[in-house]
Amino acid sequence: MPSVSLTVEDLKVFAPDIDEAKAAEMITTALARAAWVAPCILDGEFEHDEVAKGIIRDAILRWNEAGTGALSSEQVQTGPYGHTTTFDTRQPRRPLFWPSEVSELQKLCSESTGAFSVDTMPAGNLVHDDICALNFGAVYCSCGVVLTGTVPLYRSN
Repeated sequence: MPSVSLTVEDLKVFAPDIDEAKAAEMITTALARAAWVAPCILDGEFEHDEVAKGIIRDAILRWNEAGTGALSSEQVQTGPYGHTTTFDTRQPRRPLFWPSEVSELQKLCSESTGAFSVDTMPAGNLVHDDICALNFGAVYCSCGVVLTGTVPLYRSN
């Protein structure tokens, strides 16, 4: 059983009028699409199930509120004067998840530990001159030890 799960009741808290059959199908579709971009949500040991559940629920609720997709108008005529109001609830077909939501789901699956560093200084007994920039807190060698491998190119004596 997937670690992330949603029920119709989870949606009814935010959308009390949602049809239960429609909600069940939307949940099935959304979970499948979320698992396609972030397969880790299917793991039993997935630790961020509530965060993923919230992202998926938000996408389903947005999908539910997209409107009927109808174009309707109302025309009012009074004597020689008229007024027409048009209501356009048509929605272009868009992906279920916004790019930011896909990124958030994928970050939940990321196992990266973050920043790291690589020591580029050669190993060995390096003897930097007293005036070397490294001795003053810089991140570069100004005396030339990195070129010679052991001793400075020049001495300040």
